[in-house]
Amino acid sequence: MRIVGVVCSPRKGGNTEIAVGEALNAARAQGAEVELVTVAGKDIKPCDGCESCRKTKTCKYDDDAQRIFDRILAADGVIFGSPTYFWSVTAQAKALIDRTYQFREGRRLRNKVAGAVVVARRAGAAGAFMMFNNFFAIHRMINVAGAVAYGNDAPVPTPERGGGAIVYGGEKGDVTKDAQGMGEAWNLGAAMAQTVRLYKEKGLV
Repeated sequence: MRIVGVVCSPRKGGNTEIAVGEALNAARAQGAEVELVTVAGKDIKPCDGCESCRKTKTCKYDDDAQRIFDRILAADGVIFGSPTYFWSVTAQAKALIDRTYQFREGRRLRNKVAGAVVVARRAGAAGAFMMFNNFFAIHRMINVAGAVAYGNDAPVPTPERGGGAIVYGGEKGDVTKDAQGMGEAWNLGAAMAQTVRLYKEKGLV
């Protein structure tokens, strides 16, 4: 059982990396082999809509995104993490999502277990979750549902539900102060490992 965490933050060692790392720690505790991959400092080109991948089954760009996709394809489960930028995911996360168009032919991400960790300073996490959840649905991935946790000085919000965990933090390391959020990240990793194990036993992944 292999689970990979993809940190879509341009900052190294930031709150998203810490929170995704916590989810991976939980998956490891459940017996999974885990790997953390970051996009920080990597060359990830945006999709230009050429659609050549519909014929070749691969993207024309041979950049770092392809190396990340190799790890995703080899994994049973994937945890995507992103900070909230303008009430959505980062540009790097969106570029990765768009570049997975190459996997639509043959549905190569179908039944891969997926979940998301979203880090927000105060608000906007629902938009980021919607982006990830739509991405999972389009590829027919198995979305591991989770709870939403609010911490730090965030205002009491209306419910924002999705597959994963929301953790609050602004400055590097702030997420460690959000006990509920980090707990939800842990629960997500544990649930993903358990889901992968169940589906593997049934021969579905």
